Amino acid sequence: METIKKGNRGKEVIDIQSRLTALGFKLGREGVDGVFGPATEKAVKEFQKKRKLFVDGIVGEETWRELVDANYTLGDRLLYLKVPFFRGDDVVQIQKWLNVLGFNVGEIDGVFGVNTEKAVRSFQKSTGLHSDGIVGPTTIKALENLKSVVDSNIKSDFPEGVSARESSSSVAGKRIVVDFGHGYPPDPGAVGSAGLKESEMCEDIGLRFGNLIQLSGGEVCYVRNIGDFVELTERVKTANDLKANLFVSFHLNGSADPVVDGTSVYYFKRNKNFSAEGKKLAASVQRRLLEALGSEDRGIQGADFLVLKLTKMAAILIEPFFITNPERERALRKEDFRQKIAVAVFDGVQDYFTGVL
Repeated sequence: METIKKGNRGKEVIDIQSRLTALGFKLGREGVDGVFGPATEKAVKEFQKKRKLFVDGIVGEETWRELVDANYTLGDRLLYLKVPFFRGDDVVQIQKWLNVLGFNVGEIDGVFGVNTEKAVRSFQKSTGLHSDGIVGPTTIKALENLKSVVDSNIKSDFPEGVSARESSSSVAGKRIVVDFGHGYPPDPGAVGSAGLKESEMCEDIGLRFGNLIQLSGGEVCYVRNIGDFVELTERVKTANDLKANLFVSFHLNGSADPVVDGTSVYYFKRNKNFSAEGKKLAASVQRRLLEALGSEDRGIQGADFLVLKLTKMAAILIEPFFITNPERERALRKEDFRQKIAVAVFDGVQDYFTGVL
């Protein structure tokens, strides 16, 4: 970004002044007027001093980033593990509380990284919440219920405390191929009554899953780009050429009956032949999806789908629920719901590699 300093005018200055005002810095009689005058310069210097930045009264890239981070308060947005990492004072607050409660996030740096996500999951598990690493209203409420402890700044021991030195994820070093079902145009897959397309939702959920794999030390390969269509045989060839450890295909089911719903995961089976590893992987992912979604269990199912039949590694095709069910379609519009699906699949994959049944 271009530096903004005394003498500048315009919308960028209004944005800076608005952020400074929200943080309690005074701008004199002029207030938020879009003019970078002496009062604004003074407020910028006070902000820089408070944030331990170089104090020059000029808003460059570092000062701007700190201004943005400082304006986030807890509850303004969902926090979870993604690329790029979430940054901000809301993350700082979560990290401070978790450290006081004995869930070690490591350095309090305002960055929602791998160690912070581990600590959040551990806190959630200890307090009886679903351990998905998503900091939303329920997790914030649970933390606020312990406000007397966190305000005391005295560390408390919880049964599931986590260390920043916790062993690496079971997906570390693994190569996982992610297949977004269908591909629009020309193939949208199933379409909900309100117009949500299966192919586009699978892209979103698959990318979230891929983020988790990469951040945990695994390698992710996508068989198609966003908005592209790739023939099934090409998808299989990509996975086999890469000598991947797993092939995970994301789909959403469809039905002419809008009431139909339920979760199922497919593995290769034809007559008496089936993939034992695929079945094991399907069972792990199905269990985690049912825990996360609370949906009807349609079971793991053997199928002769081409992407399951021709892949040379453990392969599954996931149908978390029916996009043609209006209730599920509405839920899909919410970011935390899509993240919850991705986390459940990720946890199932981890269970598969560690042998958890």
